Amino acid sequence: MPGWLSGRPHGIERPGVARAGCIGLCWNGMHIDAKGMIGEYPAIGVRTTLRRLRERLQWGLPVLEAAAGLAPGSGRNLVKALRAEGLIAAAGRGVWTLTQAGMTFAAASAAKPVSRATAERVFAQFLERVAEVNQNPYYLAKVVRVVLFGSMLKPEVDRLSDVDVAFELARKEADPRRALVQSRQRAEELEDQGRRFRSILERDFCWYVEAHDFLKGRSRVLALAEYSTEWPFVLAVPHRFLIGEPEQAAAEPAQTAPQNVARNRRREPDCPF
Repeated sequence: MPGWLSGRPHGIERPGVARAGCIGLCWNGMHIDAKGMIGEYPAIGVRTTLRRLRERLQWGLPVLEAAAGLAPGSGRNLVKALRAEGLIAAAGRGVWTLTQAGMTFAAASAAKPVSRATAERVFAQFLERVAEVNQNPYYLAKVVRVVLFGSMLKPEVDRLSDVDVAFELARKEADPRRALVQSRQRAEELEDQGRRFRSILERDFCWYVEAHDFLKGRSRVLALAEYSTEWPFVLAVPHRFLIGEPEQAAAEPAQTAPQNVARNRRREPDCPF
């Protein structure tokens, strides 16, 4: 395993994406060594680059170079390093896309591990915020699924890189048209307060973003995963349902945010997604 990646596997790999290059992925919280390297590039810098690319379905060399802060025409070695580790894959001639491993790496933590007591406190505070979202009529979303998974369920692990929680949101308003009107009205209110949206899609999913941001609580320890897209991986490792059932999600995916919203665990301060 490379020096820039650490973590304790659960012994159950993710189906189909459990290994990419020489990276062993696990839902014990992917943790990178802040001083590690990927080829000739610092792991932290690579993570930043991938975070800037993950909202794009595919991209070419100029976009990669801009995301990495490289001079034009100097990014081919980075492409080779990322492909060697399975973080990107070719999507056409001169075009690449992030793999599942790349998405996971982009969300990886470089923070120092915390004690179990701290992790338990963070999780308890998260559950309090779940109750607030569901009970407070201000929020347009409701939490319909919460699954604790990963190292929090392994009592022999004393220090954890993060608290892994899968969650799922749905609109409180059952009528799609009324729900859309509510979300757009909320977006207008937020814009009056100085918030800016980059697209109509972002405005229409403001109901999701508000609840997600509140649930996250700016915690560096809490790692949120969207259950509707990550459930095959969550169910392949030790997990515990606190709200909802696995069969419901597999058979009837709830109405949630689009893929580019759900798969981003961490967002930039000025980006609602």
